[in-house]
Amino acid sequence: MAIQATLEGNLTRNPEGKCIVIDGVPRDLVEMRVFSDVNRRNAEGGWVQDDERSGAVDVTIWAEKLGAEVLRLFRKGARVLVTGQLHLHEYVDTSGERHAMLRMTADAVGLQPYRIETLDFRPPRDRSEAAAESAAA
Repeated sequence: MAIQATLEGNLTRNPEGKCIVIDGVPRDLVEMRVFSDVNRRNAEGGWVQDDERSGAVDVTIWAEKLGAEVLRLFRKGARVLVTGQLHLHEYVDTSGERHAMLRMTADAVGLQPYRIETLDFRPPRDRSEAAAESAAA
């Protein structure tokens, strides 16, 4: 069972591109780990991390264009917002011990504006260039 969810947190490492084969067809994907931190006020009025409600979630991006942009732009420590299908992944390791972890299949990924020093936009494509690219595809 999967739950539609939104996750906000920091990347614990750089996103990683992989190619896997499904039914004889190679598929590119991107994997990343997001540490979602939940904060609460303490008795002194300051903010502290709630360790019982904070944790890491492994995220997989199957959309190739989105994955390529994530690989190009995102780095360890970036604050991200991910929307997708959240599910519990249960497995047994080689020693027979059972484990469970949260995983998410991303539908959309956004970069939050924290820790960004500069932002550059590429110029918009003109309509004739975009039409020529669509016709060639």
